[in-house]
Amino acid sequence: MASIFKGIRVIDLTNNMAGPLCTQMLATYGAEVLKIERPVAGDDTRAVAPIIEGQSLNYIWANLGKKSVTLDLKDIRAQDALHKLARTADVFVESYRPGTLKKYNLDYERIREINPNIVYCSISMGGQTGVYSRRPGFDIIAQAMSGLMDMTGESDGPPTKFGTVVGDYVGGINAFAGVTAALLYRERGGTGQYIDISLLDGLIGINTHIDQAATLGTKPTRLGNHHNTVAPYGVFSGNHGESCIIAAYTAGMWKRLCAAMERPDMEADPRFQSNAARTEHLAELVENIEEWLKKFDHIDEAVEILSNNEVAVGKICSVYEVANNPVHWESGILTEVETTLKKHPKVRVRGPWLRFSKTPGVLTRASDLGEYNQEILTQCGMTPEEIEQCQKEWACKFK
Repeated sequence: MASIFKGIRVIDLTNNMAGPLCTQMLATYGAEVLKIERPVAGDDTRAVAPIIEGQSLNYIWANLGKKSVTLDLKDIRAQDALHKLARTADVFVESYRPGTLKKYNLDYERIREINPNIVYCSISMGGQTGVYSRRPGFDIIAQAMSGLMDMTGESDGPPTKFGTVVGDYVGGINAFAGVTAALLYRERGGTGQYIDISLLDGLIGINTHIDQAATLGTKPTRLGNHHNTVAPYGVFSGNHGESCIIAAYTAGMWKRLCAAMERPDMEADPRFQSNAARTEHLAELVENIEEWLKKFDHIDEAVEILSNNEVAVGKICSVYEVANNPVHWESGILTEVETTLKKHPKVRVRGPWLRFSKTPGVLTRASDLGEYNQEILTQCGMTPEEIEQCQKEWACKFK
């Protein structure tokens, strides 16, 4: 089967989620990814719940298709091995705190000396330059500093974080896009280059409210589950704690919503004649829509009526509902992948979300810690005896 990154070798010195997501996507579409981990403990994510048979489900997903190799980066023998691997590599991805890899002779300048054509990508919370580069940080810090948390939550409540590590995912996808673009540039006659990916910059980049604040000098405020300039565009509650999203703010969709609700009076109401008017009278709008939704025993009935009338609507599903929805299994966004676990030889995970007609993504199992030590370190000129001795020494250091 054809694959986009066949023949591309990636050295992966990333940890947690953003970097591993980038390199997992490269592996899914055909790259050979060498996952460099510290001895004994490995990637921090290996210890993050949920744990099944001693392995983290998060780690398994984020590191599908990679070859795990354990190295002590402080040891000159490990540095030498990575220098030799860099000569054969196309991509080098790392997520250490800025400046750390320079101490180990693994920074971009050193790797570029070895291989001028390499694409080197650094991923951090605050970027490689400026005052924020010196700060340690994770996804939630980027969420806070980007203004996204300030715009998330109820108007009379505290700022709220996202329900997932959105900064890591945006950063990881940005890194994947950056590496792909840099490889294309090189393929067209260019050279390797350096890519600086900041989780904070990525979240600022998707925060649409910033343009308003910067250009107009205004201070946007959070409105909970509704929009601050268009309506209806938010969460509406029915019975039994069920709710749905209705997004019917365009003129045509608003008309269809009123028709589906059999409420011509609402369409003609001066309070609801425009987005500006509906936003101004949001409380009354919500009251009218929710009164209609509560005529149904289950919100699915209302969702079906609105959908049949071409109104943009969707039930708010629990994670359990999504995980067990046959539609998602048929599409391939949910799938099974093999493991090395005895009681769980397969686990059910999220599948590739980029669907190519000629070069589909293929998920293969995550490797055990250090599973590829012999294969990869032999390529670096180390004998089996040297590999065994190094691993014993390094294991003692990290216990």
